[in-house]
Amino acid sequence: MRAWAAPLLVVLLAAAGGFAFSQVNQRPAASSPQLVVEQRLLCPQCQEVRLDVCDRPDVARRLAAGESQDAIVAAYRQAYGPSILADNQPAGPLASLLPWLLVGIAFAVLVVLGWRFSAKPELPPAIAADRGLEAELAAWRSER
Repeated sequence: MRAWAAPLLVVLLAAAGGFAFSQVNQRPAASSPQLVVEQRLLCPQCQEVRLDVCDRPDVARRLAAGESQDAIVAAYRQAYGPSILADNQPAGPLASLLPWLLVGIAFAVLVVLGWRFSAKPELPPAIAADRGLEAELAAWRSER
């Protein structure tokens, strides 16, 4: 097995693991209007926890009263500010590409290090001079 194959295998396995992790942690498809609204909002009492994880009957009560999903989200935003929206959290297209960018950078670093350390080192001048001296000594011995 070549020296570069093991690090390459590690990078590929890490990339596959990152991809699998991102697929597992995607938001599930909402099955009810209540869940749709709760996934769009953060809990005003908990820190950075979506409302669908908390046990708050507000959304269910408002939906039963006939309020629209957008009206409920707008009311929460007006009461608590724009930071209450779960969509304002750092998770956009760039957040899903960031792990792949890091894997690409790690792979490029491995390639550069592989090229650097796989190049045959030049002999230092002292060793080259010693080899020349050995050749002269061999020629002198053969003349005797």
